[in-house]
Amino acid sequence: MFQTLIAQIKEYKKPSFLVSLFMALEVMFEISIPFVMANLLDKGVQQSNMSNIWLYGDLMLVCAFLSLFCGMQSARYAAFASAGFAKNLP
Repeated sequence: MFQTLIAQIKEYKKPSFLVSLFMALEVMFEISIPFVMANLLDKGVQQSNMSNIWLYGDLMLVCAFLSLFCGMQSARYAAFASAGFAKNLP
């Protein structure tokens, strides 16, 4: 039965792979935000260094937007691959 289901993926192998890739990237960016926040507090706030505060704040925003982008792409490819998979089922 599993072989039958795998055979139905056919032309949707690339979107299926991209779902996993974008999901892994999203998780990576989400996990990096607390570490950037820790650096912001340690190297910016405690040392009263405004340039570091702006740097780590901007880095957190970049991580958040990249995470959002990767999540949107993952959902897009997941919808495409799952609809195609369902279309190919006998």
